[in-house]
Amino acid sequence: MKKNILLIFVTASVLFTGCSKNHLDTQIQQNFSEDLFLNSGPTNLRAFGMGVYDYLPQLNRFGGNALLAAGSDEADYARFNNLQRFNAGAWDPFTNPDDVWANYYRGIRHANLFLEKTTDFRKLIVVDTINNRANYILDVDDFIKLRAEVRFLRAYYYMELIKRYGGVPLVKKVLNVNEAFGVTRSTFQQCVDYIVEQCDSAYTDLANHYINYGIPSGQSIGRGDAGTDNNRLGRVEKPAAVALKLRALLFAASPLNNPTGNSSLWQKAAEAAQQLFTDPNCAHVNFLNSSYKDLFMSQNTTNNLTPRKGANSGIILSRPFQLNSNTFERANYPVGMVNGGEGATCPSQNLVDAFEMRTTGLPISDVGSGYDPSNPYANRDQRLGWIVVLNGSSMGLNNNNTTRIVESYAGGSDAIGSKEGATTTGYYLRKFCVENYNLSLSGTRAKSWILMRFAEVLLNYAEAANESFGPEAKPVLAGVAAVRSAREAINLVRTRAGQPIINVGITQAQLRERIRNERRVELAFEEHRFFDVRRWKIADQTENVSLGGMRVNTTGPSRFSYQRFSVEPRVFNSKMYLYPIPFSEIAKSNGLITQNPGW
Repeated sequence: MKKNILLIFVTASVLFTGCSKNHLDTQIQQNFSEDLFLNSGPTNLRAFGMGVYDYLPQLNRFGGNALLAAGSDEADYARFNNLQRFNAGAWDPFTNPDDVWANYYRGIRHANLFLEKTTDFRKLIVVDTINNRANYILDVDDFIKLRAEVRFLRAYYYMELIKRYGGVPLVKKVLNVNEAFGVTRSTFQQCVDYIVEQCDSAYTDLANHYINYGIPSGQSIGRGDAGTDNNRLGRVEKPAAVALKLRALLFAASPLNNPTGNSSLWQKAAEAAQQLFTDPNCAHVNFLNSSYKDLFMSQNTTNNLTPRKGANSGIILSRPFQLNSNTFERANYPVGMVNGGEGATCPSQNLVDAFEMRTTGLPISDVGSGYDPSNPYANRDQRLGWIVVLNGSSMGLNNNNTTRIVESYAGGSDAIGSKEGATTTGYYLRKFCVENYNLSLSGTRAKSWILMRFAEVLLNYAEAANESFGPEAKPVLAGVAAVRSAREAINLVRTRAGQPIINVGITQAQLRERIRNERRVELAFEEHRFFDVRRWKIADQTENVSLGGMRVNTTGPSRFSYQRFSVEPRVFNSKMYLYPIPFSEIAKSNGLITQNPGW
């Protein structure tokens, strides 16, 4: 994605979004004429629309490059961070470590304003249609697409809200002051219905893909593959609308929001996945990246970390980060490195135990798995070493540019307690990190937060199909025979990782557990686990137990023993299945916005 997609157009932001603390208030702070700005041509107006992208989530938004994983059973954060309030149960309507309400309502307001002000965009972008007719045709086509992208983004922001807060106010237009103070919460299902409707509506006008996007000579308007302009790479395409619809329907079908287990809700989710599998407009994202470990960072100048047709990356939606720095590596590299390594995010033993054995494909708790407690990392799912830094892993470079071997054993330079910020669990984070930096130098590489990818679609489908039809069925979905069964969908993800397939004969309940575990390892640290255990209503089991770690002791040259231990107790109770509505929003609404139960 090009940098300019994620930069707010400052003048437009000052004019249209303001700085009001009331995030449903729509007072415009005008520094100059709104009409003058709206009629200043397509460049400014496009920049204002592109600013709606700026509210997309950054996974390291918690300060210190912390990830939401540290507020779940995936990890601990080695230094102080507000995320630890989740783990201690010390959060409330005043102090929510992940209070995104304001950000997403600003994004929704920005979207509403852009859509309302550009209803007559054909007139607003006219500059000189006599001498620049070709450019005008391109601009019209681009604004049709951009308005669809903004509708999608508005739906995406509502999805981010409802998976945290449940039903929220549906604000579909720019509100005046009186209207802003009179909003009420819609139900969760009403919000899902709106997201689905917006995705379907946006799909019609979104680009199929933006690689070599252009308008063939002689056509008045439309799209084609005649050009070589990649400037639009990273903007929302049709597959994102289908994937977001699937995600919303999956949450609607899950136990938290579907307590009666209505199978038809699961079927709707499966149908949305089927659309992504069979729609020719989505074919360019129907891939699993051949290299899991390289999926989140650019390996060369042609890898744009976007849904680029021909890249076969499986990326559906992304937000770039760390374009010109190595601060994420500095925050997360092992502490024993010269000039770096703060060891911030420490994967848990709880997560490590979820990685199955490579040879048998069985969980390590299975008596026939082949797991050896005295050599606990041998013959494990390869993704363990791609996601987690273990004792003896290579990570980073020494000052002489030789590969550095991590010493997390007792007495080693990266050991628990070796210095401030050292791992608290015995593990360091590899995922998202460039592996071969010498932190005394200034190497950088472009990276992206992958917000949607094909592996998630496969796992979403596997879950929905298993719950509605069982492991093996290939029913007719929305008039089309299913491409694959639930079991076959999960096996695609496993095969890419080198894991044995799950064989025929597994029961629905057994496959449910395997799908949940596959999500846990495949999507680790991508902000899925935190919400998955809530929508499945198992967080009272997974988040209410101690976070585990592993002490590694030396028993001889290159010989070690392993001792599990409890890093800290964790607290979870039933009210935490949903976030509290911020107190400020409750107070401003004069009671019209109701609080979630227990808060």
